[in-house]
Amino acid sequence: MDSRFEQMIQVNIQGRVFVICQSHGITDPTIIGYYAEILEQTITAELTDESTPVDFQRILAEQADWLESEIAQVSMNPRSATPSQITDGAENKGDGRKPAATAVYKASGYMPEAKSMPELLKDRRAIIEHLLDNDCITLKLVTPTEAKKFKHGLLGREPEQAEEELVAQLRNVLHDQVRKFIRKHNGGPWASATLQHDIRVNITKTRTLRSLVTLSRQLLNERKEWLSKTRNSLTGRFFSGRVKMDK
Repeated sequence: MDSRFEQMIQVNIQGRVFVICQSHGITDPTIIGYYAEILEQTITAELTDESTPVDFQRILAEQADWLESEIAQVSMNPRSATPSQITDGAENKGDGRKPAATAVYKASGYMPEAKSMPELLKDRRAIIEHLLDNDCITLKLVTPTEAKKFKHGLLGREPEQAEEELVAQLRNVLHDQVRKFIRKHNGGPWASATLQHDIRVNITKTRTLRSLVTLSRQLLNERKEWLSKTRNSLTGRFFSGRVKMDK
């Protein structure tokens, strides 16, 4: 991947994130930058040296749809604080009053009142908490008890530092999952030393929880596909009672 391609990736991601955030009234550059970093880490993890601009645009579109849905979901549910601000169409619930200093009037040029540092930290932690409570538990990277413990450990800390430490621990969990599967199934879908090396490198390169979750889901799909093919083969039918996913 040459430098021009990498520069094109950064510019396109930043531009797409900026447009999405602006459309939802998000103006805080810290939050916009945080979302851009998440998408860049996730997309970079999915690209290879052979990837083309077409591949990049496809992955970017998928991740942009995810970001759009995340912000839209939060806009409809103000209590689940994420790095977004509530638009003027989502606040008329309950007693009908608008949340203080969060309504956004796109055409008037009105800017929402700046949030306090504790509020910003809470917003930026929310996406990590969401991934812990949902994707990480589903993918067995954490147990519900561990997720609760990790969320408690986020309180009062800079989200970037806390996420870095969290991802470092969960990378080890994913490494262990893959290693056990390879040993149990004689390599499985990653029978060659080159593939196993690439997996180790890809796991080690992850820096955000979002990118780790994306990689974990990709590896899980590869395992499922391999197991499905194995069960349909002669050997798979013979050993169908033994071959199953590791928990």
